[in-house]
Amino acid sequence: MNDESGQWKRADLRERAEAKAAELAAEGVELHPVAASGRNLARNFWGREWMKSLGACEVYGMRLAPGRTYLRYSCVLDMKVSPGRIDALVMGEHLYEASVEAATPDEESLERLRAQCAGHIGSWIDLLKGNLSPELLRILCDPESGLFPRPEEWRFSCSCPDWADLCKHAAAVLYAFGVMLDDQPELLFMLRGIDASILIPDAPEPASGREDALDRDAGSLSDMFGIRLD
Repeated sequence: MNDESGQWKRADLRERAEAKAAELAAEGVELHPVAASGRNLARNFWGREWMKSLGACEVYGMRLAPGRTYLRYSCVLDMKVSPGRIDALVMGEHLYEASVEAATPDEESLERLRAQCAGHIGSWIDLLKGNLSPELLRILCDPESGLFPRPEEWRFSCSCPDWADLCKHAAAVLYAFGVMLDDQPELLFMLRGIDASILIPDAPEPASGREDALDRDAGSLSDMFGIRLD
């Protein structure tokens, strides 16, 4: 495929995605699209680290590169994150339903992370901003024992006819999630099914103190990331 042909196909991909999004919107479907532009897909700490973790997965043979193209050409029309799972609508030749599941770390792994973090994380805000020591960041981002799923912990499904375990539509979902982490880093803990408070042993225990702390953190997060936490 020459460059001219490739550019035409990518432009066609964007046009089809935009047309389908407009069609769904006209039908009253509420969409939550994810898009990215520029050389770097992520700007903030957890988004960048997520992208690095995907790079490590590529070393294990995961076909991720086509997903970056689909994301850059606005093909991820809708994304919803729930504990342990991401569901998305991705436009390709047709509109496909793609889902990504991540296994929750086992109790032994969580206890090891808790022990390593003990006394070293001042607050939920520090954790989300990545304001931690280099050693602690290395532990949390370790490809084998940190917060990011290992290749064998992923499960993918898509309504497309691609026979591969990881199709380009599901790969686009993985990259789109990294973009979402830029503005909503708490989604990482939701995806892994982890209560982040286990990594902050010094958090207030009484119910009233915990609620006050969460209220303060929610307000700070809203200011910091421009999001609303209910």
